[in-house]
Amino acid sequence: MYKLSVIICVFNEELCLIDALRSLYHNDIYKQTEVIVIDDCSTNPVTLRLLDLLARFTAYKVIQSGQNLGLSNSRNLGFANATTPYILPLDADDVFPEHAIDDIYAAFNQNPEFDFIAGNYYLNDLQTGQTQVVDCSTVTTAGTIDIKKLGTDWKLLGTSPCKKATWEKVGGYNLKYSYSVQDVDFWIRVMASGSKGFYLNKPVYTWNKSATGMNMNFNRLDMVKLMEDHRAFYLLNNTAASLDNRIFEAYYPYKQKGVLLPLAKKSFLRLKPFNKLRLISFYIKTMFNGA
Repeated sequence: MYKLSVIICVFNEELCLIDALRSLYHNDIYKQTEVIVIDDCSTNPVTLRLLDLLARFTAYKVIQSGQNLGLSNSRNLGFANATTPYILPLDADDVFPEHAIDDIYAAFNQNPEFDFIAGNYYLNDLQTGQTQVVDCSTVTTAGTIDIKKLGTDWKLLGTSPCKKATWEKVGGYNLKYSYSVQDVDFWIRVMASGSKGFYLNKPVYTWNKSATGMNMNFNRLDMVKLMEDHRAFYLLNNTAASLDNRIFEAYYPYKQKGVLLPLAKKSFLRLKPFNKLRLISFYIKTMFNGA
């Protein structure tokens, strides 16, 4: 009977997928680990051949996404199909350190009141060849993840293990951010829901950071949308005026009338004088140009 589930999301990864799967073997609990591989409509022939072999000759669940909808959808499929209470996401280009899964399972069992596990992790920069340990103790208080500290030093691992019930509680990953900051959005919602994170003072993951990796997608505007969607979280460490000016200054270069003018109605009085002038100038131009 499985005790926990590892979900691996795939999109055209090749041999690194084998490394990810191989890292599961170095755990005493391996035979009691449910492995779910979700393919987000890969087109790479090598990837497709690997997935076919896994489906035919292993006990892994290989799930095909109906259409390419990004990482949020793949993660949701993995969580939905998991049959155990504890879920460990693993990106296809990353690996687990030796006995990390054992340590995570023990932490869940010994601390049943916690909803997710946040451990240290290895950051392996594939471009420089350098590896460092990211210490997450700086965002904790009394062994628990501190949401306010995290707001000024975001270092929570996007693939942190959590209970399936925690994923269900917040409604899963948001498709709105499926190709960029889905992890940040998910974890803000998890912590805002009152869920508690246990700090495990051990490396529990190896992030193989690369310029083309699946965990390197970034959209600047999505970060701004996060500030709007999770205003209460960002106000933990910012004044309303400071936050509104950051949002305005991020949107302003794009000169989008449908964004800037509604924003002005909500926050004009809190904008800096210079930003007020820029907004007034933009408004006048739109009146004459119909932009």
